[in-house]
Amino acid sequence: MEFILDMVHHNPGEAPFSSRFLDPAVLARYGWNGQVLKHINCALTFDGFDPEILPQGSPERAWVLNLRRQLQAEIAAARAQGLQVFFHVDFFVLPVRLVEKYREGLCDAQGRISLEAPLTLELHRALLDELFSVFPEVDGLLVRVGETYTFDTPYHMGNGPIRSVQYETSMEPEELEIRRYVTLLRFLRQEICVRHEKYLFFRTWDCYPDKFHADPDYYLAVTEAIEPHERLLFSVKHTALDFWRRVRENPCIGQGRHRQIIEVQCQREYEGKGAHPDYVMDGVLNGFSELRSPRGLRKLAENPLICGVFTWTRGGGWYGPYLPNELWCALHGWVMARWAGDPDRTEEELFREFARQELGLSQTDTDTLRRLCLLSAEAVLKGRYCEAYDRQWEEKITPTNLWMRDDRLGGETQLRPVMDYLNAHGLWDDALAEKREAVALWRQIAELSQGITTGTRENQNFIRTSCRYGLELYTLVLRIWELMAAREAGQPLAEPLKAYQQAWTDFRALETLPQCPTLYTDRYLNLPGTPEVPGIGETVERIKASRKTALC
Repeated sequence: MEFILDMVHHNPGEAPFSSRFLDPAVLARYGWNGQVLKHINCALTFDGFDPEILPQGSPERAWVLNLRRQLQAEIAAARAQGLQVFFHVDFFVLPVRLVEKYREGLCDAQGRISLEAPLTLELHRALLDELFSVFPEVDGLLVRVGETYTFDTPYHMGNGPIRSVQYETSMEPEELEIRRYVTLLRFLRQEICVRHEKYLFFRTWDCYPDKFHADPDYYLAVTEAIEPHERLLFSVKHTALDFWRRVRENPCIGQGRHRQIIEVQCQREYEGKGAHPDYVMDGVLNGFSELRSPRGLRKLAENPLICGVFTWTRGGGWYGPYLPNELWCALHGWVMARWAGDPDRTEEELFREFARQELGLSQTDTDTLRRLCLLSAEAVLKGRYCEAYDRQWEEKITPTNLWMRDDRLGGETQLRPVMDYLNAHGLWDDALAEKREAVALWRQIAELSQGITTGTRENQNFIRTSCRYGLELYTLVLRIWELMAAREAGQPLAEPLKAYQQAWTDFRALETLPQCPTLYTDRYLNLPGTPEVPGIGETVERIKASRKTALC
């Protein structure tokens, strides 16, 4: 494929990852031909527009110039390895001082940077002129409007130009949304592709199945209004929603007149983030068996509009688990990058190549790892999700209501819609049977891991510990579901509570094992700087309190 791109997406607001995939030499060796970096739009002074925005001697200017030096070093390192260089950019993000000074010409009545405001596009024309003047070696930009994060940019602020995207509190008429996409795309096409002769990859991500990202009618309403250009491409996730199981493949893949690259996550943020095996490349390339009509990227990429992949070897989501070893992320990355470089090669062939060349495993241990990884895909599906609830996936936005994500375990608030559905349809037995099957699969996986004796001691330890991690985590998940089921049925809770507490004890004991990732917590997800959100811990404490009250 023409574009085989990778990005390490550091957790917003946290220290950057320590990752081998920040090293352009590693990317080139694995088979990627392009590196995607971040925050280039925050390394600009706007001197050509107004030299007073970041005045000499100001802390804002010092921060911007320091970031500029860091990015120039990263660009040079990537170029030295023969990689193309692209930057992931959120629109709109501007210096706080600039927005404050020009608020009347930039912002709407709510104080948001507005696409319709008289200065907005003029200012972004100046931004792009400075960007490609200061960084001429950059090949292009990946533009995102679905989410706007300024956690790592203390002197910048921003918001998306389209109100219907994720994390927005108000929705606007679809006709207005589409008109705004078209206005923005025409501007970016002219400024990036035509004037500067750089690549524009426009990400369609907005998290909805009935809008730009995953509704072909909506996608075509936007893209058909844009004249094709050889340097204008659209970037779409391979799934119709986020990187979840039991959701259909993205029906916008291969639609319309514009070329596309396909996004694939290697560190699955909703499925352990590499803390335990969760091998999905068989499903990504060949089709997930739980789907009604699986095709996979091997079949989808036969469309001539598909000309690349965009992987995230690390990152996506928030917080942990944090990894001492990137083995499972690396396996995903190797298979995807090398397949994109030679789509005639099979997923299994590439898997075995990684096991032999990167891990140094024997043929017998490679067979064992293969079996272990294929089992992990089924074990995660049965443990993390709930088929009895999620099989209605065409009507559901978030599988199992996202009760597990990153390193967080949700409680009654997140599970209530699922439990109400199971109650109404008499499906608790099915749900619990599925969770028990998951634990049985994890026992097999943990046993298989003990038989891998070739390769480095470090990797042997990580494989064994991470497989045990999966077993203990999904045993805890089973105990949570058993406790919830008993409470919903009005059954005695003493034994389910005891089993739940023991599962936490066993899970936390993993920390004594070598190469152990950080553990899940009993709180739910909160964005940085926002109040904590109760999870399963708070739910169980309320159950205990209610039992004490009843006994009194």
